[in-house]
Amino acid sequence: MKKQQHKRIIGSREYMKQGNYCMKSGSRVVALLLLSLLHLLISEASANIFSDGNDAGVTFNQHRRNYARESLTKLKYGSADTFNFGRFQSPDAVDKAMSDCRSSKSFKHHSSRDGKEGYYCSTRLGGDWVLAESKQVAKNCIPAEVLAAYLDGSNQKKWNEDKVLDINVSRTGQGLYNQAMVLKPQRVLTGKTTVMRYTQKICVDKIGNSNYNAFVELDTKSKSNTKLRPFHILKVNVGLEQVGNDVHIYAAGIMKVNRKIVPNLVIFDASGLAGAMAGKGTLWLSKHFQDRSSKIQKNTIE
Repeated sequence: MKKQQHKRIIGSREYMKQGNYCMKSGSRVVALLLLSLLHLLISEASANIFSDGNDAGVTFNQHRRNYARESLTKLKYGSADTFNFGRFQSPDAVDKAMSDCRSSKSFKHHSSRDGKEGYYCSTRLGGDWVLAESKQVAKNCIPAEVLAAYLDGSNQKKWNEDKVLDINVSRTGQGLYNQAMVLKPQRVLTGKTTVMRYTQKICVDKIGNSNYNAFVELDTKSKSNTKLRPFHILKVNVGLEQVGNDVHIYAAGIMKVNRKIVPNLVIFDASGLAGAMAGKGTLWLSKHFQDRSSKIQKNTIE
C-alpha cells in the first residue's frame, strides 16, 4: 500500500489552464451568502450512508463504459431555463456546451488563505439566471476518493462552519440521495436573513472504470423549503475525471437567484458577483487532497 501511495506522489502531474476574467466591482456583502454556494450544493452528504457501496465506499445509480457520444445542446443567453446537462457527458463536452455564453479565457485563478485554489468563472445568463463554474485538480487520488470526500458531512462543516447549521441526508435509491440543508442567518444588502431551509437531490453516475458525474438539483416540491433561500431553481453538474495520478474536477452550476437575497440594483447587478463567489466556494478539494498527499508522503518517508 505504501509503495502504491509513494508511486502516486512521485508520478503526480501539474495541470491547470489560466485565463483572464473581468468582473464589475460592487458590494461584497451582497454575495457573502453565496460564497460557498456550489460547495453547499454538492458536498454536504454524510459519508456513513455509503457503507454498502464499492469504490472507496461510493455508490452509483447507473454505469456506462464510455462517455455519451451525442453532443449537448449549447447553453444560450436568455434560455438558461431550457438547458439540460443530460447524463454521462464528459467534462470537456459540458465545457464546450458553455462556450456560446463565455470564452475559455474567462476563467480566473483563485488562491485564498484557507487553501482554496483553482479557477473560477461567473457568467450572467439574462434575467435572474447565472452560470457559475470552477476547475481544480485533486492530486494523487482517484475519482471515487474525491467523490467520497465531498460527500462527507465533516468536510462540509469544516469549510462552511459559518454558514451551515444542520445537514440531514437520506438515501432514496442506489446512487440517489436527498439532502435537507439548514443555513444560518446571513447578512445581505437589505439586512439579515432568517434561517433558510431547502432540500436537494443528488444522482451519481459512473463512467468507465473510474470516472464519475454527480448531478445536483433543488427539490422544488420539498415541503421543507423556505421561501427565503439563495435560489429558486438550481442544477449543477460535477465531472470527476482521472488524468494520470490526479483527478480533474469541473463543476458547472446554473441557478435562478432569489432577488430578495441577491438584488438587481440599477447600477450594479449583484448576480454576477454572486456567481463568482459561488464558483470559488468549490475550490477546497484541491487543498484537501494536497494535505492528504503531504501526510502520506511524510508517513512513507518515516
